[in-house]
Amino acid sequence: MSTFSLILLVVQAFTMLFLLRFLLQSSSADYYHPLTQSVLKLTNPICNIDFIRRLHIKNFFVGGIVVAFVLDLVFWVGLCLITNILPIKIGLLMSVLTCVKCFGYLMLMILIVQALCSWLPSTRSISYLMYQMSAPLVAPVQKLIPPIGVIDISLMIVVLVIFALDSFLGSIFAPFWYII
Repeated sequence: MSTFSLILLVVQAFTMLFLLRFLLQSSSADYYHPLTQSVLKLTNPICNIDFIRRLHIKNFFVGGIVVAFVLDLVFWVGLCLITNILPIKIGLLMSVLTCVKCFGYLMLMILIVQALCSWLPSTRSISYLMYQMSAPLVAPVQKLIPPIGVIDISLMIVVLVIFALDSFLGSIFAPFWYII
């Protein structure tokens, strides 16, 4: 594993952490859940800055997205300036693509954990937290296709849409999408 891959992995992990905070606060998830408390404690030093704390659009806490984007922007523009291989405009594009791809993978992980937890008997609190975070994406699909008995295929449809978007964006931004 190269140094670039390792640093990119750390940047993506922090990006997902701040995007997870965005999802938790925007979906009004259970504040007292241990996962929520862990994410809030890890991101509080940056997200409690007055400017970031006040970044709300209606009920959405946009501060998490802003911090994730700025983190990616610093990484990619810094990489462009240090290496002098890519222009800075490519660094801007890569930071947006990193945020979009990390958000897609985060939602994919949330949906898969939610589906797996629904099969296990003692994971009610985790399943409910994942449901709260994925509800904005799954609810419109559930309105179109209601559950069939006890089988809810809306999660599968949303997962397939995420895979289709990943493939579509990969075909548009082919050389850059697969670097991330």
